[in-house]
Amino acid sequence: MLKTTVEQADVKELYAEKFKQEVDFHHKVQFRFEKAFRLGTQMPEKRKTLNLEIIDLLSAFSGYIETDPMTLFYCLYFCIFYHNEEMVDLIRKFIERLPPDHRIMRLLEYIDVHGIEKLSSTSEQINSIVFHMVMYQ
Repeated sequence: MLKTTVEQADVKELYAEKFKQEVDFHHKVQFRFEKAFRLGTQMPEKRKTLNLEIIDLLSAFSGYIETDPMTLFYCLYFCIFYHNEEMVDLIRKFIERLPPDHRIMRLLEYIDVHGIEKLSSTSEQINSIVFHMVMYQ
């Protein structure tokens, strides 16, 4: 009985740590994309520096990204939502290192065929709904 309780406590701690890391990553990456969008719109010369913050964050969480490749799907989504074409190629390089995922590849295909600007402008309302689903549910 004691062994089972200890194992359950270890599992709970493991899940709590993983959940904390997941939430931490998603909030930080969303914040960096939003910051790059808002400040990059006001001061285009700072856009590259702001994108470097996103790159640093992706590098810092690379171990987590390898365990949950859908994080790159969210990053691509943020590229569309925040009109950040420059980051797509870098995220594509991360994607190429991981086993293929049909959802990620399909989103990349949409971006390649239609472009960020068109996807952003024609689906602004849908993006808002999906954004709230991703971030707040």
